[in-house]
Amino acid sequence: MADIEKTSLRDIDIIVSYREANEERRENLYAVLAHLAYTYSDYRLWLMEAAATPSFDWQRLKDPKIRHVFIPHDGPFPKSMLYNVGVRLSRSPVICFHDADSLARPVILRQCVDALLDGQNSDVLCPYWNVINVSGALKQSFMEVPDYERFTSIYNESLPTDANEMYASANGGIVLFRKQEYIRVGGYNSRLEGWGGEDDELLRRAGRLGLRWHSFHTPLVHLHHDSSSRAAHIEGIRGTENLRASLAIEDMSQEGLETLARELADFFR
Repeated sequence: MADIEKTSLRDIDIIVSYREANEERRENLYAVLAHLAYTYSDYRLWLMEAAATPSFDWQRLKDPKIRHVFIPHDGPFPKSMLYNVGVRLSRSPVICFHDADSLARPVILRQCVDALLDGQNSDVLCPYWNVINVSGALKQSFMEVPDYERFTSIYNESLPTDANEMYASANGGIVLFRKQEYIRVGGYNSRLEGWGGEDDELLRRAGRLGLRWHSFHTPLVHLHHDSSSRAAHIEGIRGTENLRASLAIEDMSQEGLETLARELADFFR
C-alpha cells in the first residue's frame, strides 16, 4: 500500500463507540480505523467498547494511537455513556465523535479542527450535510485500500453505481466540539439508552443553550451494513423515550433546561 502525505489533526482526541453486532459492522470498524491511520497524523483515538465480553482485537492493526477501553455492559447499547467516558479521558480542547462506519472528506475534517482550535465563529462543526451509503465494488475497493479519494465520484450530481443517499441531512456520524462547551451543556444525555434520538436531543439542547452548531455542505460517506435505508430505524424509534426526550427540549423552560445541563455536566466534574 503506497503511503500518502498525511494530514495532521493537531493532537485532537477522536472518540469511537462500538459494540460488535455482526461481521459486516466489525469489518467496517477496522476499515475506518485503518483509514484514519492511513490519512491522518497527530491524534489519539479512544475506542469505547461496551458489551458482555470484549471483541476488539488491538493486535490486528497494532496502531499505537488507539486506546481500547472496554466497559462490561449487557443492556441496550450505551452510546451516550461511552462518548461521555471518552470525553473524560480526552486531553485536547477539541474532541471528535466518530461513528465506526463513517468517513469525512479529509480536507473538510482538517478545516473543522482549525476552525475550532483557531477560530471564534463555531462551537460545534459537522464536516458534512447529507449522508451517502456506499456498497458493492465501491465499498470493497476501499476495504482493500482505505484511501478516501475513491469516493470523489459521490460529489457528482448523479450518484455512481453502489451509492445512494441515506439521509438528506444529519447531525451525528462525525461531529467535532469545543470540549469545554460540550461539558457546559451536559454532553450526550446518558439517561437515554440505546441508539437513536440522542443526537437530536443534544442538538436541540446545545442550540437552546447557545452553542453555535454549523455544518459543511459536502457528503459524509457511510459504509454499508445491514440495509441501504434507515427508514425502518427511523420508524422504530417513534414513540421511544429517546425521541420524547428530544422533542421535550423544545418545550422545556430555560430554567429547566439549565438545570438539566448542570445535572448532566456533573458527570465530568
